[in-house]
This record gives sequence, C-alpha cells and structure tokens, in this order.
Amino acid sequence: MTSIALVVLDTVRYDAFTEQFDWLPGTWFDHAYSTSHWTGDAHASLFTGQYPSEAGVSVADWSLSTPEPTLAERLSTAGYDTRAFSANINVSAPYDYDRGFDTFEGTWRLDLPKPAVFNWFRHMEENERPTPLAYVDGLAETLRGEYDIARSLRLGLRQAVTGTRFDRTDDGARAFRETAGNLDPDDRTFLFANLMEAHQPYRIPPSERTAPPAAIGPAFETTLRARFDDPAAALVEGVDPASVDPPSLDPERARAAYDDCVRYLSSVYADAFERLESSFDYVFTLADHGELFGEHGAWEHGYGLYQPLTHVPLVVSGPGFPDERRSDPVSLLDVHRTVLALADGVDPAGRGRDLRTVDQSARYLTQYNGIASMRREALRERGYAPSAIDDVDVEYRGLVADGYYGFESDDGWHETGTTADDPREQLTTLRESVPDNRATEHDTGPVDPDIRQQLDALGYT
Repeated sequence: MTSIALVVLDTVRYDAFTEQFDWLPGTWFDHAYSTSHWTGDAHASLFTGQYPSEAGVSVADWSLSTPEPTLAERLSTAGYDTRAFSANINVSAPYDYDRGFDTFEGTWRLDLPKPAVFNWFRHMEENERPTPLAYVDGLAETLRGEYDIARSLRLGLRQAVTGTRFDRTDDGARAFRETAGNLDPDDRTFLFANLMEAHQPYRIPPSERTAPPAAIGPAFETTLRARFDDPAAALVEGVDPASVDPPSLDPERARAAYDDCVRYLSSVYADAFERLESSFDYVFTLADHGELFGEHGAWEHGYGLYQPLTHVPLVVSGPGFPDERRSDPVSLLDVHRTVLALADGVDPAGRGRDLRTVDQSARYLTQYNGIASMRREALRERGYAPSAIDDVDVEYRGLVADGYYGFESDDGWHETGTTADDPREQLTTLRESVPDNRATEHDTGPVDPDIRQQLDALGYT
C-alpha cells in the first residue's frame, strides 16, 4: 500500500528554489516545466493530466469543470483517504478544486464571509492620502455603507497591522507544519497542499525579514502598458493619462522581499517535510509557476510564457527516486501520471509519463491563454478602451524539449538551447493534437465580491 503527499510551493521560481531548498532529498528534475504561467491552469493540469485548454479552464471561467475525474476523485474511488490543505483562493471550493477530497482545509484566505464586507484591499490601493488618513476614510465608508460592521472592522485591523511589528501572520506554512505534525495517515492516504508564502504581497512575520516588505500591488497594469504602442492612446476618450499612471515598482526591493519569503518558506517546510517523509511513502515538492520582477517588461505572473514563469522546481522523494539530478524534459502532466502510477488500485491516466521511466524524447506545450476576465474588468475600470485591451489580449504557446525551451511572445520567438527538429513545426504539431474544450464565452460576469477581496489582495487586478 502506498501513501503520497503532493506539496505545491506557489510562485517559487526555479532559481530561488535551488538556492534555498538544497537540503531537500530525492530526485531533482532540473528541466521541469509548468503547463502555464498561473495557478488555475497549472493546478488543472496537476489534477487532470490535461493541458489547461483541454481541461476547460479559461480566462473567463477559472473553475475545474472538466467532466473527467480529477486526481483526488480517482484516488478516492480506489479507497484512498484524500485530504487537502490550501492557502490559495484559486485552489478552493468556490472553483471546484475540492472535488474528490474527503477533507479540504485552508488558511484565513479561504474563510470567505457571507455578509458584505468592506473591501479594504482595494481602498488602500486607490486612496492617495497618507496611510493613517486612508484608514480613517475607510472607517467612515464602512460605517456609512451597508456592510457587516464587525467583520469589516476586523478585516481593517488585520490590514492595519500588516507589515508592522504586530503582524504575526503568514500564508499557510506554519499552519501546514502543524497539520503535517498532527497527521496520522494510514497506508492509503493522499495529501495535497498549496502554500502561498512566495506569492505577493510577500508577507512573512517581521522577525523573519532581512529586507522591508515590498508588495508590488496591481503590477499587471504596468506589464500591459509596456505592450501598448502608445499607452496614452489606449485610454478611452476624455480620460486624463496622468490619472492612470501605473505604480512605481522597484525590482531590487521586490526581489529582496520575495527572496525573504522563499527563505522563510524553506525553513518552515523543512520541519513539515521531516514529518511528511516519516509518514508518507512518497513526497512530491514542486511549484506551479514562477514570478517576474521586471524582466521582459513584465511583473508577477499574469502575462506571457517567459522562462522564469514556466520553468519550475520538482523534487520527488521516496523509493525509486534516489538523490540525483535529472535533465530529462518533464511537465506537471508527469506529476499527475506518476501519482496514479504509484497509487494502489488506480489505472494511470492523462497525457503525462511516469517520472521513474522518463527519458530525453518527450515534448510538451506551455500555454498562455490571454488576459483573465477580472483583469480586463480592472483595466476597463482604470479607463482603458476595450478595443485597446483586445489588441494585447492574445494567446501564446511554448515548446519544451530535450535541453530546449522556445515560446511565442509579443516581441517574437524566444528560445533557450537547441533542438534537432524545427521547433515551430514541433509546436504546431503539438498544438494541433490538443483539443480546446474551453467555453466560447469571453466573459462570464463579475467575480463574487468575497472572492474578489482575496484576489485583490493577491494582485489579481
């Protein structure tokens, strides 16, 4: 009988991982790639063994709505006790990622209040007054509006102490360490976890910082402005260009804060991993995607298929996975397939291969499927013309092969390494082999306000 733990370190870049997680035993797959650049798409591939477009996840519909059974559903049917711990609102019940799990726990980010709560995240981003006065404005709006006063004030207090010496929160690592320590898994247990320390707003306890906190906020607008030939001309008529200047972003400060978060995550996860390794036969440690700090004129992980976004860490610890480094091209699709291959009483499924038997011959796609509907909405609210947004709302694909990565972008074809055959032809062949099961509707309407508050805090607007 086989027990398996699958831990996603959300937003951890490959280079940051190699610097901070060198203590992690097992087989390191140094040429591992995500199927996409963001959480929803990547987790859809982990949970289904399909490419995001094939699983039906789209920029308009983030839910895991594929009719195919998910990883947890397959394991549950085979008699596994399936458990999940998530710190990410994108990987939670509102988006159907709880399918097949017997228990689905999460951090405060998943504790969505039912009554209306004042949106402190957006208020503090958009209020131009000094912070103390901005909070006074927020209190006044809370009291004047039709809000749940108690919940709104508690959320405001939480935001007020963020980044101060009174702030003791993290984004799941310590809570997961406790969860791992309290587990008493049997020999047919599957555990999934998503930890968010490395995701903006790059928040860890003050005592763990070596650099000031540096949440990069709504960086997507900065990324998109670099794509417009004339950012001022992209605004709707009558909007003053000076009124929509993007935030001033400091790459060095943001990267220093991010590196602090990865270092902290490594320290806490080391304790959790020790407990997982003693309780589970196999432990998969990986990231869903990386992060950008101004490279290619882009920020965070909302746009493009640049290598720092798609090249991800992947380490498998357990029997058959010795302490070694592998250069075989692998994908998150292979993680799905390998978990099923290791499990008892489950027929492997999906596009991936068993990581125990991979070789140099595989080729994989990466997918960028356009601008998320919520981000389109935020750009429209900021005064950008829908036609201008349409001009930069395009899809790109990338190719992963042996020692090679090439991808489409707004400034042409980029590639690292070489491949024997024409990469564009390989990409076309792969692209044509993947069915597109996304809904044709471009926009499915507004996001639930409670969910949007959490997404705003994570920079998704």
